[in-house]
Amino acid sequence: MSGSRRPAERFTSAFSEGLRTCNKEVQQYGLCLKATLPEVEKGVCEREFQQLRACWLRAFRASLRASK
Repeated sequence: MSGSRRPAERFTSAFSEGLRTCNKEVQQYGLCLKATLPEVEKGVCEREFQQLRACWLRAFRASLRASK
């Protein structure tokens, strides 16, 4: 039963789901950072980061709701 899962298991599952769901956003953010190496500066990939963050939060929240 998913309702009886421990919080750590629910979090791990939700985190994994976020990575699977947001693979495109992870790649875009990674490519942006790679393009700026070795001089990465704060905010240089802000647009990509915000897209990744939004996708991951949606996936994370949906996974946690589904596991209740």
